[in-house]
Amino acid sequence: MGAPARRVRFPAAARSSNPLGNPMHRLWLTVFGTGYSPVMPGTCASLAVALVFLLSARWAKSPWLVGLIMLLIALHGFWVTVRYGDRFIARYGEDPGRIVSDEQCGQALTFSCFLWMGSHVAGAGQVAAFAAVGFVLFRAFDIIKPPPARHFDRMKGPWGVALDDVMAGLYANLLLQLIWLGHLPKYIKQWL
Repeated sequence: MGAPARRVRFPAAARSSNPLGNPMHRLWLTVFGTGYSPVMPGTCASLAVALVFLLSARWAKSPWLVGLIMLLIALHGFWVTVRYGDRFIARYGEDPGRIVSDEQCGQALTFSCFLWMGSHVAGAGQVAAFAAVGFVLFRAFDIIKPPPARHFDRMKGPWGVALDDVMAGLYANLLLQLIWLGHLPKYIKQWL
């Protein structure tokens, strides 16, 4: 038997030479670069998730699968923001516009209700309307930040960055369900 293989260990300075960390983490935090958009990076990231929702609804065999995909995308966005957002925060300040994985989380959380709502959405036109209404609701709640989202927005660090979007996603999810199931006045539903 030969000698065991030696592990090569790089000094800490060589391992962390990039202040923003692993390129894959940057890609995730910026939702494949949408966070670098010079105009409304959060809206661009939300739009990217809405497009993934539309494509999933088009090609997936069941609403359950689409809802599960959205739930996984939401969990990924939350995890990435909380786990790796601190480097962007250290470099760019609290809640930097480049971190849009929190919008990924909130927008996907909005669409996760498709898991049980998909049977109420029939045809490509209704799926597109569902996506458009969900997109607008999430962006509105993300901008307005009704309590407790406003409280979470004031928190420091990656948890604060993520939690206000989780709340906006939950609000949008619930209101989307109410609208779609007809629990709002008919004059609002006629526009959908």
